[in-house]
Amino acid sequence: MGKTQPFRPTACAAALFVTLGLGLLSTPPAAAQVSGSLVVTITSPTSGSTVGGTIPINASVTTIGGLTVQGVQFQVDGVNVGAEDTASPYSVQWDTRAVSNASHTLTAVARDALGVLWTSDPVTVTVFNDKTPPTVALTSPASGAVLAGTATVTASASDNVGVAGVRFFVDGAPIGAEDTTAPYSVDWDTTTAASGSRTLTAVARDAAGNTTTSAPVVVIVSQTATRFENTSLAITYTNGTTAPGQPGQWWHGSRSRGWSLKIASFNRSAGAQARFQFTGTTVRWIGFRAPWAGIARVYVDDVFVTELDLYQTTEEPLTVVFSRTGLSYGPHSLTVESTGRKNPSSVDYAVVVDAFDVAPASPLPVEGTRTEESALNLTAGWSTAEATTRAWSGGTAVVSATAGAQATFSFLGTEVRWLGLRGPQTGIARVYLDGAFQAEIDLYWPWEYEAVVFEATTLAPAHHTLTIETTGRMNALATDKLVVVDALDVRARLEESDPSIAYSGSWRGTGLDAAWSGSSGNTGAGTVLFSGTSGSQATINFTGSSASWIGIRAPWSGIAHVSVDGAFVTDVDTYAPTEQVQAVLFTTTGLTDGHHTLTIEPTGTKNPASIDVWVMVDAFDLVLSPSAPTITRLQELDPSASYSDGWTQGTRFNFWSGETAGYSGVTGARVTFTFSGTAVTWVGQLSFNGGIARVLLDGVEVAQVDTFAPVQEVFQAAMYSATGLAAGSHTLAIENTGQKNPAAQNTWVIVDAFDVY
Repeated sequence: MGKTQPFRPTACAAALFVTLGLGLLSTPPAAAQVSGSLVVTITSPTSGSTVGGTIPINASVTTIGGLTVQGVQFQVDGVNVGAEDTASPYSVQWDTRAVSNASHTLTAVARDALGVLWTSDPVTVTVFNDKTPPTVALTSPASGAVLAGTATVTASASDNVGVAGVRFFVDGAPIGAEDTTAPYSVDWDTTTAASGSRTLTAVARDAAGNTTTSAPVVVIVSQTATRFENTSLAITYTNGTTAPGQPGQWWHGSRSRGWSLKIASFNRSAGAQARFQFTGTTVRWIGFRAPWAGIARVYVDDVFVTELDLYQTTEEPLTVVFSRTGLSYGPHSLTVESTGRKNPSSVDYAVVVDAFDVAPASPLPVEGTRTEESALNLTAGWSTAEATTRAWSGGTAVVSATAGAQATFSFLGTEVRWLGLRGPQTGIARVYLDGAFQAEIDLYWPWEYEAVVFEATTLAPAHHTLTIETTGRMNALATDKLVVVDALDVRARLEESDPSIAYSGSWRGTGLDAAWSGSSGNTGAGTVLFSGTSGSQATINFTGSSASWIGIRAPWSGIAHVSVDGAFVTDVDTYAPTEQVQAVLFTTTGLTDGHHTLTIEPTGTKNPASIDVWVMVDAFDLVLSPSAPTITRLQELDPSASYSDGWTQGTRFNFWSGETAGYSGVTGARVTFTFSGTAVTWVGQLSFNGGIARVLLDGVEVAQVDTFAPVQEVFQAAMYSATGLAAGSHTLAIENTGQKNPAAQNTWVIVDAFDVY
């Protein structure tokens, strides 16, 4: 309680007694007539408490005898804190960090109307302020990491007292809210950031308000993905359970819609799976929604995630039906499973695997032999695109938006693939094959991905030329007209049906039920031949220095003899506990450049672990002779081809060479092609409407060709070839006989192009 200190006033003054919180601090003026008192009490903080940071000091004042309060001044260790507070409630904010961590005395001094000061009892507090800032370091992602989709940013933090929270920043802007609980992390949706280098930091805060900013970590955000088509060997297909109208096998050759790279894979059965193995943080399944789509199940890393009803009232190809982001960077798997069930409104059970997109981008796997863009013949208008946010093969690519700029590539093989870029900023390109216009490619897509943007297959085993030309045009939705050439892959592969392969004994055909070699826009699904009969033979005749037998290893595969140039070389056991399609089973070595044969002969025997003796011939990869001829292609509308009445020019169709072809179902309708060379090939089409054509060389009938396709149509097919002609001018005539295979739907004969060499 306050103390009363008496004193002697002057004779003319009344007696004055002052009650103080601490005692009388000062006396009134000698002439004043004063009565009453002020009692000042500090109400917070309490004596003996420990305080820190900025706190309020509060006081109350009790008036006795009619005195009035003019203001209260707060003091710490006798030193004023802030200005006098002239209005109740009396308070001041005290930043305890301005004094030492020690014991300090607080007082409040009230002033009455006569200027008399009344001081409270002292309050003693202990000040403790945490002046040691926390430590913090980013732990993930690592510096230089390439990020896509949703990435988890993590940090470690510690403090001498305790961490109150950690907040994350990208380029100085906060990501989400402060994380107040260890382990400290935030999910960052990188799709909200533009591609390029981004700086990450973390700021740790303790309860005292001390903060520390971590060392920066620079990462690369890439909005570019890599596209893996349905034919990728990174996808393992397993068949389901066959039911009426729901075959268990996958069908890999659908060309019924504008699929990615022209074909897609279908299944309608229960339990059929497509398991895609990839490395990245984000994956998208490119599929199909339609009135005839079924229900699929999705697994990530073999753990069930969701069931998707793919039914909708309108068709939607090339759609993202499932995506997963935020995976830790590394190997993962995405499995699509057909359930064999459907929405009650759906009219079918179809589940479509068209492609998978993986981010961040990685260079596409090599198919055959890769040639980087630096080896191409480039005209003016191209510039180098460095690998920053994109994963160019070899580290660079070339890019151009200049109309007429050309990139030309000469190669020896039967297949060529152009690796490029699709995205919002890409334009339209034209492709020329062996001197003739082949196709126009619109490279626009709403999101950016690296991919095979063009492929040509079933070419003659010879020298070819591919030219990519920018048009300076773009899709109406595109933001620019860039054309990118990253690399080209070349392969000299002959499928099992090629005329250069001779079969004897008992061989059976199959296909459409596995990811066999040969799947493409030209041919649809790949096929295979198999035999388990001892003594049957498959012999390929080739000119070059090496050949590889492409087949399958499987639990039901047997043993084959392999001979080169008629001499036995080795036995090949094709057994494996799990299926491996498009496996290289044997490769010749040490051959001189020239004509050779490679023979595969089933033995009818097997590995003890195998359940059967089948031997498969899927394809052959060759190292062709440099002396192979150079092809010149002339389209069907070239002036060197003349047509009689009865021919119709087809509308633009991107499966034909040059995207046009001529056809006729009229008996006697003839096209005559005049050329100069020693060999010629009629490029046409095997079709469900195909009839029988008569072929005349220099006016003499040399063949009748049945153009009917019993199982699947083949575009840009070699319908007839003549070699060994005398140098000079020749004519090749193709005439519709008006006849057809009994199973054919019509008598059409199609002329697409001519190859001369």
